[in-house]
Amino acid sequence: MRHILPAALAVLVLALGACNGLYAVGQSDISGKPTVYATVNKAPNPLLVGCYMRSAPSEYNRPNKYEFCLVQEGGRYALFNYVMDGKSLATFKDWTAATVDGDSVTSGYDGSRYFVKDGEVWQMTTTGGPHRMLRIN
Repeated sequence: MRHILPAALAVLVLALGACNGLYAVGQSDISGKPTVYATVNKAPNPLLVGCYMRSAPSEYNRPNKYEFCLVQEGGRYALFNYVMDGKSLATFKDWTAATVDGDSVTSGYDGSRYFVKDGEVWQMTTTGGPHRMLRIN
């Protein structure tokens, strides 16, 4: 019986870790002062302001995970970016340079472009997409 509880706990932790519903970017990540601000060519569409995660594309076996938060501080904008490589599990999680241009925001970290189309937020990588983004807060 002693061995069942730790094993059950380990299975639960692994199941929760594999769940797409867990967010990598939390409120504590985006609170405080950004370390990098975006270049703003045109003020962002209000739909882009906030936090989003990419829905898991069904065409990939181990898809990369993408989350971003575009925040406004005073008259400036900043992008907090999270990327996890689905194969190597390598991650990037930090403020990053970005370019805001009205209906789109392009990450300086990996060139991902987040954009508004038909009232929804989408993502394009340098090699694929578009993929729908889901608001997380």
